[in-house]
Amino acid sequence: MFIMQPTHGFGHIICEELRSEKADSLRWQTAEIAVAWANLSGLNRVFDSLRYFLSEGSRVRVTVGLDFGRTTFEGLERLLELEQDTDMSTHVFFDENPACTFHPKVFLFSNDEEAHLLVGSNNMTGAGVETNVEAALSFSGDVSDQTILGARDALAAWRDADRDKRIQRLTPELLVQLRDRRYVLTEEEIRTRRAADDGLRASRDSPLFGRSSIRPLRPGRGTRERAEGVGRTTGSALGEVLLMRVRPRRNGNQVQISMKILEASFMNGVDEVVSVDGCTRHIGYNMAREGRNTARFEAPEMRGMKNPVARFQWVNRTHAQRELKRVLQYEIFDSDADAEGHAILAKLASGISTPPVTNLEHLSQEETVISVTNLIKAQWYRLDSA
Repeated sequence: MFIMQPTHGFGHIICEELRSEKADSLRWQTAEIAVAWANLSGLNRVFDSLRYFLSEGSRVRVTVGLDFGRTTFEGLERLLELEQDTDMSTHVFFDENPACTFHPKVFLFSNDEEAHLLVGSNNMTGAGVETNVEAALSFSGDVSDQTILGARDALAAWRDADRDKRIQRLTPELLVQLRDRRYVLTEEEIRTRRAADDGLRASRDSPLFGRSSIRPLRPGRGTRERAEGVGRTTGSALGEVLLMRVRPRRNGNQVQISMKILEASFMNGVDEVVSVDGCTRHIGYNMAREGRNTARFEAPEMRGMKNPVARFQWVNRTHAQRELKRVLQYEIFDSDADAEGHAILAKLASGISTPPVTNLEHLSQEETVISVTNLIKAQWYRLDSA
């Protein structure tokens, strides 16, 4: 069966399966789910049905990915609520290698004899189960069918924390750690970022595309206010970002940037940058006989970092009279001490070719360009998707 959303709401189909009966009892004994993202509105859509399913003695196994900052703290918190006195477990999956993303969307309902498999594009988010244009295929068969067995093996592997270090069983303690270390964001942080990014889509010109009449699911307390400042760039999904391995100058407090990088289309000759906590840093220049040699700005937060890397991204910041201004925001990490910094350094390192590319005018997502041939002394640059 082919399922197309929003003609058929995927959340409704999941709830129907969870409540499906056969001979006056629940048809399915087990529900196994693996999705790339989950948030509060998506879990709220199926929460009551999941709770009912568990209250009848059935079991639920869930695996959720953490890539791109799309899975929220509250969504995972909602899953933990379901584990109280029930046969349910939740695992989270994250690969520190930025080249690998956990991206499946698999739903398997089964009993001792038969199973129903759903595989498609739907995540466990409000949009994914209700309003997005999505597609899925469903397959029903005997539990010994090779398709069902293959799905069951994959789902089990994505929960096997003993064999795969990319997987961890979700606990309240781990959830707090994920939030504090920015593997997941709160719903409020995501709403704030989206509000700050609104201006990227042209608001004054006529739109290029049509608009559906579908109303998005709202996860309880919401806000449509624009952000008063800028937040972390993690998982922003806003255009491109520039990744950089920094070679600090001036007692480790100064970021220096090649003039070719500054004047290229990404930075576009900007004369100031904004830190993640909202501090504006003026860009100055080191001079040589032929003119400007290197651009630079002070970054006191870099003090003491042994191997700093930086992420630059254009964002929209609210100024006086609530007018949006597009600013270049930067964030610096110590790749020796911070997981996110380590991932940025790995992304940069993976793009260095042999011999390395030193033409700074060829900035791209495909490869890393370096400022000089000596990798240790060089600054590394690479574009990436946000």
